[in-house]
Amino acid sequence: MYPKLGEPPEYYLILFLGDLLVLTLSFFLALFTRNLLGQVFKTIPFYSLSQGLSLITSYWWLFIPIPLTFIYHRLYDRRLCFWEETRELLRALILAFLGIFALIFVKKLGPQISRLNFGFMFVYAIFLLPAGRYLLKIFLFKFSRYHRKALIIGASEGVECLIRALEKDKFLGYEVIGLLDDNPILKGKIIEGKKVFGSLRQLNKFISFLNVDTIFLNSASFENGKLAKILASIQNMVKEICILPDFKTFGMLNTETQTLFNEKLFLLKTRNNLKSPTNILLKKVMDYTFSLLLLPVLLPVMGIIAIFIKLDSPGPIFFVHERIGRFGKRIRVYKFRTMYQNADQLLEEYLAKNPEARKEWVLYKKLKCFDPRVTRMGKFLRKTSLDELPQIFNVLKGEMSLVGPRPYLPREETEMNSYQHIILLTNPGITGLWQVSGRNNLTFRDRIKTDTWYVLNWSLWLDLIILLKTIIVVLKKEGAH
Repeated sequence: MYPKLGEPPEYYLILFLGDLLVLTLSFFLALFTRNLLGQVFKTIPFYSLSQGLSLITSYWWLFIPIPLTFIYHRLYDRRLCFWEETRELLRALILAFLGIFALIFVKKLGPQISRLNFGFMFVYAIFLLPAGRYLLKIFLFKFSRYHRKALIIGASEGVECLIRALEKDKFLGYEVIGLLDDNPILKGKIIEGKKVFGSLRQLNKFISFLNVDTIFLNSASFENGKLAKILASIQNMVKEICILPDFKTFGMLNTETQTLFNEKLFLLKTRNNLKSPTNILLKKVMDYTFSLLLLPVLLPVMGIIAIFIKLDSPGPIFFVHERIGRFGKRIRVYKFRTMYQNADQLLEEYLAKNPEARKEWVLYKKLKCFDPRVTRMGKFLRKTSLDELPQIFNVLKGEMSLVGPRPYLPREETEMNSYQHIILLTNPGITGLWQVSGRNNLTFRDRIKTDTWYVLNWSLWLDLIILLKTIIVVLKKEGAH
């Protein structure tokens, strides 16, 4: 039995037409922006709508690098999560517009064609293409015709996370139909709403009967020899096979494969990006650039907040506390004061009267529902995360980063255990993966694991994703108490 290859034929056409529509919109928005600038700078000539249409029809071949680079980056036949696809779109667009500018230069089209217009088109496309693709794919994957039916092999530890991830990510379009596992105890069990159908002896039958497109192999359920046999038996039966490796704290985002052809071996090469002086410099450049750009906007906001803090309760405007910085160095971190001056006394009295609250404090190091220490203004600042704004001065001092593990208290150092040497490889951050992954809804142990994963998988792209997600989390007030 051989699988049907690829997607339904119209799927590729719909994606292509969607991209074409967004790129056309980007072109005319660029034209509009250019004309607005022309009203300020008289040296920029006006381009009418008809002139824009004429340019597209006369020089259509200038746009050929765009579909070519999209095909080269496999943006039509791969299913990637949103952030991965956005990164690939960015790479393809950079390559495509370099090609367009090269054609303009080689063909000496400078007098006839506005390079400024293509520059603005590139900027608009960077934002509009990912948004357009997101909306289009979410719409398409509402129809079962475009789903990829997925069967999971191996129902051992970790499979719950895989099911949740596939179910939550509507952008991928996978439909998990069930699981198979050789453990007879698991037969008929429901895991995250999905049934364990039976053993692997029925694998061929289920692939055929359920019209499975994708197999997800949970490698933690098998020894290497068994895994290789399963792979060999199903290679020609499904469109794709995805393997979930048993690497819980391994830095997979910075991993690449290498082939040793002589012995037909595959190696996984990984690196810790935060040990590279170049990457450390790039991270610092991003921190200082963003901080200096934000500072003129934030200073007036911080001034208003300071006035309200003073009016709300007696005490200083800022709360300065000692935290653990890079390589274990002690740093003084700035925050807006959100608590009463006798906060410790209030906490002890409250915990003594409320055993359940004490359990919560031990587990999360925070009180999620009610905290007697927090002022009225403090509640607002914490819900909106505005209490963190003064830490921008820590960033400018080089003690913190915009993105990183949240700074730990000195008393928490021993609780970090063996993860300490990994987490402290980088400066703590104003925001981080912990904040956008549930924040106060995660236990202290989960926080340590999340921070470790961030350090091992660090890249500038990951930092940009976290910054964008932070804005969404703050606006939704998720995980803030």
